[in-house]
Amino acid sequence: MTKHTVIIFLSVLIVVVAIGGFPAWARTTILVLSGIGIAVLAYLSSVVYCSNCKKLILDAEQALPKTDALSEGSSAAPPQNI
Repeated sequence: MTKHTVIIFLSVLIVVVAIGGFPAWARTTILVLSGIGIAVLAYLSSVVYCSNCKKLILDAEQALPKTDALSEGSSAAPPQNI
């Protein structure tokens, strides 16, 4: 199942639980867990995975001209590996 299919399934589950005659404790638990699941999957769906991101960053650093303040060793933080 893809992430988008799971999000749709959880959304339908929310509608069924909200309309159905579940006890209050069960309804609250299912709604909260479904909401958290949708939020996590939506976040994971928005994250872009890049196999060559390090190469793209190095190419961009080479393309951008360096300013004098950065090249003279100012107190700027060094680049972090992502």
